[in-house]
Amino acid sequence: MSESEDLSSSTIYTLEMVERITHISRDRIVVYYQHGLISPVKQEEGENLFFDDEAIHKLRRIAFLLSEYSVNHEGLRKIFALIDELERLREEVRFLRQK
Repeated sequence: MSESEDLSSSTIYTLEMVERITHISRDRIVVYYQHGLISPVKQEEGENLFFDDEAIHKLRRIAFLLSEYSVNHEGLRKIFALIDELERLREEVRFLRQK
């Protein structure tokens, strides 16, 4: 697999590429993955993880929250759960307005 691959109009990045793009160390990225804060789109043997643009965006949010508010992993998990719930509710409101 090349360093990036187009699957369903989405760019896929290797762990090394994500490290370069986000300026977050490979080890930190793996920790965030292990804590369930980001999800790879694909995982091969060992630590061969592959991420998409959504993971890049989430890692940037994590970096911002850590630098501005010193949020711990549990706090990050709760913040992202609330963001996901907010987006789900927004989609529901959009759907209901279209009726």
